[in-house]
Amino acid sequence: MKRTLIYSLSLAIFLLVGCRDESLNPNKPWEPGVHGWGVFDGVAETGKANIVANAKTFPLTGQDAAKIDFKIRWVSLDNQLTVSKIVIKVDMIESYTDPDGNPKTISLGNGGKVVKTIDAPAGNRQWNAFSITPAEIYNLYKDATVKYDKVKDVKVFENPDRPRPAGARLQGAKTGAAADAFVVRWELTTSTGLVFKTWNEDSICLDPTPVSQANANCRLNFTVR
Repeated sequence: MKRTLIYSLSLAIFLLVGCRDESLNPNKPWEPGVHGWGVFDGVAETGKANIVANAKTFPLTGQDAAKIDFKIRWVSLDNQLTVSKIVIKVDMIESYTDPDGNPKTISLGNGGKVVKTIDAPAGNRQWNAFSITPAEIYNLYKDATVKYDKVKDVKVFENPDRPRPAGARLQGAKTGAAADAFVVRWELTTSTGLVFKTWNEDSICLDPTPVSQANANCRLNFTVR
């Protein structure tokens, strides 16, 4: 009788484990992924100088002929995915002082607007070059508005309290406002349809490894000087 009971319990346990619905398992297996590594082109890589904020900037004058050169590569550490498209976004950060005398900053693009699309990027760990000009940023944000007085929407590029200098769309630092600032981010689309954006900025965006096969970051910052 005892032996029969033991066999019955063993069979019941086996059936419970063997018939488990894996779709209900909260511990999902790891999926393959890709990440990006963007840099200011033409800046030395020593100490990662080519990713520090404002490693390159727009000039205060001569902006019609100005540009900032970048390069980006995608990395698949396990070679499981291939990136078929890289979307480059740029956000413009407006700085001002509100009616109460408080310094304020506001993202005009809610995280960024598409400024470039690389439709056929080079292969794994291979560089893709692109540039951003003041004119491109102006065209993206020429209709952006801010309630500087907390009430009325005013176009950033037509703000009478901060007139733009002739021949320069983008503004440098002035009393009561920092220089126009910009953040470049990227999105990677793979041939399987998966899209990789910014995530876990405390790790993937600040990868401490030396300049090598596995470098990763999520953004670049620059301004006007």
